[in-house]
Amino acid sequence: MKTKRLRVLFVVDAMKGRNGVGAYFQDLSAHLRPLVERVELVAPSLSEPHPCQGVSMPIPGDATQRLFLPRMRRLAALVEEMRPHVIVIPGPGLFALGAFWIARRRGIPLCVTYQTDYHQLVRLYWGPRLARLAGGLIDALNRLLFRGSRTVTTICESMLAEARAAGARQPCLVGTPLGEAFVNRPPRPMAAALESVLYVGRLAAEKNIDAVLALAEHCPQLRVVIAGDGPLRDRVRERATALPNLDYLGWCSREQVVEAVDAAQVLVLPSTVEAFGTVALEAMARQRLVIATPACGINEWPQLARALTVIAPGESLADTVRRLAAHTPAQRQAQALAARAAAMAMNRGAVEHWARVLADCAGPEAPQPAAKVRSRKPLFRKALGRLGAASRPGL
Repeated sequence: MKTKRLRVLFVVDAMKGRNGVGAYFQDLSAHLRPLVERVELVAPSLSEPHPCQGVSMPIPGDATQRLFLPRMRRLAALVEEMRPHVIVIPGPGLFALGAFWIARRRGIPLCVTYQTDYHQLVRLYWGPRLARLAGGLIDALNRLLFRGSRTVTTICESMLAEARAAGARQPCLVGTPLGEAFVNRPPRPMAAALESVLYVGRLAAEKNIDAVLALAEHCPQLRVVIAGDGPLRDRVRERATALPNLDYLGWCSREQVVEAVDAAQVLVLPSTVEAFGTVALEAMARQRLVIATPACGINEWPQLARALTVIAPGESLADTVRRLAAHTPAQRQAQALAARAAAMAMNRGAVEHWARVLADCAGPEAPQPAAKVRSRKPLFRKALGRLGAASRPGL
């Protein structure tokens, strides 16, 4: 199908602008709008609630994030009105599963994205016994989604193998797009001296926030800034009160993130679990230096890895910052320029590749007319029943 004729519906459980997955699809949908006939993004939002989002509840273990229930009739009505050629879902999640059922029922091709390592996250938060149970459920849901999709995409090489192990037949590697504010606004010149270090992201165990706090403690000559929200917020606030060189900004909008990145020389991403690390790519696009751990999936893209500084085995984050500070201003400037060039190339390639992937996923077929739902059973309960039937052998 020609790209200009495409109608694409993204249905995402992640809140817009609150984490990497939410930002990913917010940016991708914005880039695709000039290229295709129509793009719609269904994603929950605290500031601008989507008509398809229903009631919500705090996520266990992290009250700063919420689990939203979809309004299935509203979602079905949107699909009926839009008649998309492709529905894209990152799964598993309640919005994604609801969209999966609607797409299967109406014969609409599905593209499933695999960009979160849920196994590592549940092991980190829930302990071995609950992690095994949760991991088994996640695997079952992923197999269901992968079997029912036409295309499976992922964002780094290591997750290709994981997707195949979870049942994806031929997963496709795609790049990461960037928000307009990071791409189109000219970058601010970077100061010659390395004086300010920034962390942006969730304040959670997998992000290794303690390494950033230790950096502020061991390098009092540096201004260390933390932006974000999460279950470790109180610990960060406490240390910011005790350390004069540590500033805590709280949760920031995308515009505020651009300002914070431009005000620093280095962004740090010391995560122990990080499928990609979109904020690192954003900092590179702003012509800033980035320090990351080997666990970050962005290292698996060679054109990006060449412009990163990676924490070496046995090094602390403070050691790596000192190593970068020992470079000459000219060396740091050359690395920052290379970082922006690599990030801009990634952005262009990601959008172009996604357009081709979606056109191939849609195929030559036109979407089938939507069928009317005539049932007194609540639509979401009916959807879950169909999902359970689809997961039985032989279907």
